Amino acid sequence: MSFNKVAIVTGANKGLGFALVKELCDKLDGIVYLTSRDEKRGIEATEKIKQLGYYPKYHQLDAGILFLKDAKESKYVQAEQTILINFTALVNFTEAMLPFIADGGKIVNISSSSGHLSRIPSGQLREKISSPNLTLKELQSLMNDYLEAVKVNKDIEDGWGDSPYVVSKVGVNAYTFLLNRRLANRGIKVDCVHPGYVISDMTRGSGNVSPEEAAKVVIKVALDSENGGRYFWHNGDVVPWDGSDPRVYIDGRK
Repeated sequence: MSFNKVAIVTGANKGLGFALVKELCDKLDGIVYLTSRDEKRGIEATEKIKQLGYYPKYHQLDAGILFLKDAKESKYVQAEQTILINFTALVNFTEAMLPFIADGGKIVNISSSSGHLSRIPSGQLREKISSPNLTLKELQSLMNDYLEAVKVNKDIEDGWGDSPYVVSKVGVNAYTFLLNRRLANRGIKVDCVHPGYVISDMTRGSGNVSPEEAAKVVIKVALDSENGGRYFWHNGDVVPWDGSDPRVYIDGRK
C-alpha cells in the first residue's frame, strides 16, 4: 500500500506562504494544502495556483501577526495577541497534527531574526529558554510569565526586552528544538528558518527579499527529512541559536 505525502502551509494566501505552496506543488509528489485566516482570500489564492497547472487543496486556518511601531493598541494587547497567534496557535495546531504526521516526517517553523536567543536581554531567561531539558509546559509557563510582566509594565525590568514579536519568535524557536528532541523516537525532524526581510503586506511592502527567493531556503529545509533541530538563516547557513547575533556576522549590521 502506498501513501501520498501531504504538506500543509499556514498563512498561504499571499507572500511567502503563497510562494511556498507553489514550490511544493512543483517539487513534492503528494498533496499540498494552502491555508489562510480569510477563507475568501484563501480560496482565491488556491484558484490562482490552479491556473498555473497545480492542484493544491484549501483549508481555513489562522496564521501569524506583527504589530508595527505605530500600532494604536496598548502594549499588553499587542503582547497578548502576538503570543496567542505566533506562539500559542502554532503550538496548538502542531500538537493537534502530531498524531497524523507519519514517522519520518518533517516540520518547519517560520521564524525570524527576532527569534535568535541573543534578542532576550536577560541571561537568566536565556538559560531557562535554551535548557536542553525544557518541557513544553515549562515553555508555556515562561510565555505566561512574560505576559504577566507586560501587564504590570515590568517586561523590560524583568529582562524580556520591549518587543512582543521577539518573545513570540524566541518561543517558536524554543518549541522547535524541544519538539525535535521529543519526536526523535518517531524520526520526525523539526527545524526553524529565518527567511529574511521578506517583502510583504505585514511589512507594508518594505523588505529586501522576494517571497519567491525566501521560499527557496525554506523548501530545501522542508524536503530534508534526515536532519532536524536546526535554525537556518536566510542565506541557508545553520546558525547557533544561543551564539552571537547573526545579524552582525552574516548581515553586517552594526
